[in-house]
Amino acid sequence: MIKYNLRIFSQNVRKNKTLTDIILETQKNISDIILIQKPPQSLLWYIPSHTNPEGNPYYDTPNHPNWSLFIQNDRNIENYPQVAIYINKCLSRMRFSLKKDLINHQDINIIDFHNGQDVNFIINVYSDSNQTALQVLCNNIRNVGKMLVMTGDFNIRDNNWDPNVHYHSTYTEDLMSIADSLDLDLASLINPGPTRFADNHHDSNSVLDLVFINPNNTGFNKHTLNPDICLPSDHVPLIIDVGIKEENIDITI
Repeated sequence: MIKYNLRIFSQNVRKNKTLTDIILETQKNISDIILIQKPPQSLLWYIPSHTNPEGNPYYDTPNHPNWSLFIQNDRNIENYPQVAIYINKCLSRMRFSLKKDLINHQDINIIDFHNGQDVNFIINVYSDSNQTALQVLCNNIRNVGKMLVMTGDFNIRDNNWDPNVHYHSTYTEDLMSIADSLDLDLASLINPGPTRFADNHHDSNSVLDLVFINPNNTGFNKHTLNPDICLPSDHVPLIIDVGIKEENIDITI
């Protein structure tokens, strides 16, 4: 079977290890890539230390035999990464790698992979309430090649993508400028709806998780929400299918 597209599963899991384990197991025969925002951080053991008699704590994110984990993890709980990427091991021939040389930040993951003569890029983003990741992207991003997707939890409420919001955010211009510099456009959902459900009755549901795709890609405006598997997170998973160019390569699943 020749592979012409990638299926991407993206969700903010709110540091929930059980949900992450469920996603890894249930998606192993369905998705090619899993993009996680707010991944769980588990204390695995203590590393012997000359300065700390109790040892230094070693934290990590869940692993699974079917997935390769890409995360910028220095094992420091105070600066733990807010994004993680899992690549299905059946795609190992495509040589995925984490591009720390482009952006080295715990809230942004950029991966690339090879498909024939093409090098393709994917960006996974979690931007906090201070829009830290957005500012890092503004200061560092550049068009490095064929960017397929930029997605994640951007934490921006704006009328451009949320009909329940009656204003434009001051951060929207920066976000759209970043996307434009990468030849990406904001893609529309097939089944529009909130991507985050409010925790209380005082707040409203919102659209915070966005997908930017090249408008010439066959997957543009074709991603969907999958609300059936969002709990115990308050964010709904995004299911994204993107086309990839096949050139002198036969990938058999």
